[in-house]
Amino acid sequence: MNATLTRRSMLQIIAGSGASLVLGTFSSAACASPAKGATFAPSAFLKIDPDGSVTISINRSDMGQGVRTSFAMLVAEELDADWTKVKVVNAPGDDATYGRQGTGGSGSTRGMSKQLRTIGASARLMLIGAAAKQWSVDAATCRTENGKVFGANGKSVGYGELTEAAQSIAVPETVTLKENANFKVIGKATKRVDNHDVVTGKAKFAYDVSVEGMVFAVCLRPPAYRATQSAIDDSETRAIPGVLDVIAIPSGVAVIAKNTWAALKGRDKLKVTWTGGSPDVSTRTLRADLKKAVVAHKAMTGTKVIEASFELPYLAHAAMEPFNAIADVRDDSAEIWTGSQSPDGAQNQTARTLGIPKEKVIVHNLLLGGGFGRKFSNSWVAEAVDLSKRLKKPVKLLWTRECDITHDTYRPMSEHIMKAALDATGNPTGWSHQYLQAPAGRGNGEYGANTYLPYEIPEAGMRGGGVDSPVPTGPWRSVEHSQLIVVNECFMDELAHAAGQDPLAFRVKLMKSPRLKKVLESAAKRAGWGTAMPAGSGRGIACFDGYGSCIAHVVEVTFADGEVKVTRMVAVVDAGTTINPLGVEAQVQGAFVDGIATALRSAITIRAGGAAEDNFDRYHWARMSDTPKMEIFIEDSGGNFGGMGEVGYPSVPAAIANAVFAATGKRVRQFPIKVEELV
Repeated sequence: MNATLTRRSMLQIIAGSGASLVLGTFSSAACASPAKGATFAPSAFLKIDPDGSVTISINRSDMGQGVRTSFAMLVAEELDADWTKVKVVNAPGDDATYGRQGTGGSGSTRGMSKQLRTIGASARLMLIGAAAKQWSVDAATCRTENGKVFGANGKSVGYGELTEAAQSIAVPETVTLKENANFKVIGKATKRVDNHDVVTGKAKFAYDVSVEGMVFAVCLRPPAYRATQSAIDDSETRAIPGVLDVIAIPSGVAVIAKNTWAALKGRDKLKVTWTGGSPDVSTRTLRADLKKAVVAHKAMTGTKVIEASFELPYLAHAAMEPFNAIADVRDDSAEIWTGSQSPDGAQNQTARTLGIPKEKVIVHNLLLGGGFGRKFSNSWVAEAVDLSKRLKKPVKLLWTRECDITHDTYRPMSEHIMKAALDATGNPTGWSHQYLQAPAGRGNGEYGANTYLPYEIPEAGMRGGGVDSPVPTGPWRSVEHSQLIVVNECFMDELAHAAGQDPLAFRVKLMKSPRLKKVLESAAKRAGWGTAMPAGSGRGIACFDGYGSCIAHVVEVTFADGEVKVTRMVAVVDAGTTINPLGVEAQVQGAFVDGIATALRSAITIRAGGAAEDNFDRYHWARMSDTPKMEIFIEDSGGNFGGMGEVGYPSVPAAIANAVFAATGKRVRQFPIKVEELV
């Protein structure tokens, strides 16, 4: 992991992370005349105050994945900072200064780790230079540790005492990043910087913010997708005490009030006539249309041919914090408070809408109570901006839980038509995967070599496609892997059974990646793969390689009294080089709970052109009582920093389904699992 970076390569790293970031990463103030007692801020991401405190600005959104902690650890490692003096703040939405700020695809660490380490290493050299100049010694004779510079002369000085002098030190031409063996912060189990504030209620989420003079807004939205209002009777709504106005917007009808309660009561009294939409569309009709879209598989030869079809439903994101935002639109400026996976997108979108320079739009991005891909669009920000512009005052907009679940951008509903062939020795000779979505997915009508398979299988191909659908869809945790890997890993188990081979051994002999093979074998060994299980119990295995990391799951289940119960999970993960083991463990735990929910109970069904589920009493997510014993092991290969937010999910539903087969002898072909078909 060590690297020597020239100034040119440093600028290339900086420029690669977003437009104009080169202008904002290292400040020209670092080379200006020193100001007495001033803060040392060589970068938009980093400043050191005279009291020795180190403030690190985080340009990506923290929605529970812990990026505020891991990013701070990256800078602190190369800076040799005193961790007890590190403070973390969220950067505003501003891609000109902070680069691309979109957070998703497990891309934050992979995209920013080298840049953040470079910032820390450069600032450290500048502080050494300042101390060496004061002592009239060669900087090469100095070292740093825990927020201090030490000289060979026995002297030491804290970073806070160097803030003035460091401002006159030039940005170094080259920096050498630490080797893994020398890490003191990276790799150390570290509590998240927000934990205490979150559990004590001190942490600031978007809905905790108040602005003087603001009004409150909630919206009534159409029962069917693509429907529009043709008539509005708001007489009873306006009679509710506290209701101020009723405004039709493109996505529904907004009720403006002095407080949220009045807005909600007013919304409940609205009488709206909706027209259009697709009232005849349902899960049943969409599933039938998907089945009609199936075409013939590629021809393949073998002594045994195996075919199967899998059905996966729409899934809502159901983040614990629904959409909300405050927008304060003035004649030539706007200020926004929200929690977005794309704060720079909110800034650019608002500037375009209002026709003002984006520098006139301030976006305060606060902690997100979950995102999972849902909070990329900034559609709710656009609604708040629209209402504030019309009302000429700050507007605090809230999406209720019901709005959030019934008007999500869901993970697409899909149909998967599988076919494979085996030769006389049980080796695969062909593989075909038709991946049909509602709405139609990528690669429509074309077979391609990218099958998302980590296995060496001849003549393997995948075909995308699907049908039109009014149901809105978008990225959901692990995006396409949340469907493709689930199906592939289930079907691999079917092939192993058809070949008369152990599912672990079958995978291992076909495995492309040594990293994935290692974690797969390790998970199996740690879980006691191959040992006997009690009657009515089963053990399943599945794995995933993606986003710079790889993971394997072994899951144990029981089936009794018509219920599948997950009783144990063993996971082994290789994230290359782990920044924070506690963060990795938390991500694997959270993703596993998501996997339990979607394997056993969660689905969005469409009825009369809209979602039938509108809250957690109908959209059943996993509860604490569903959570089994979880054993998580990190076995890093020592390479680049891999992602983790998406990684822990894809192999979970498959491992559960494969365990159900081991327990019952019945294959799972539909998700969530239909227990009535297991008897």
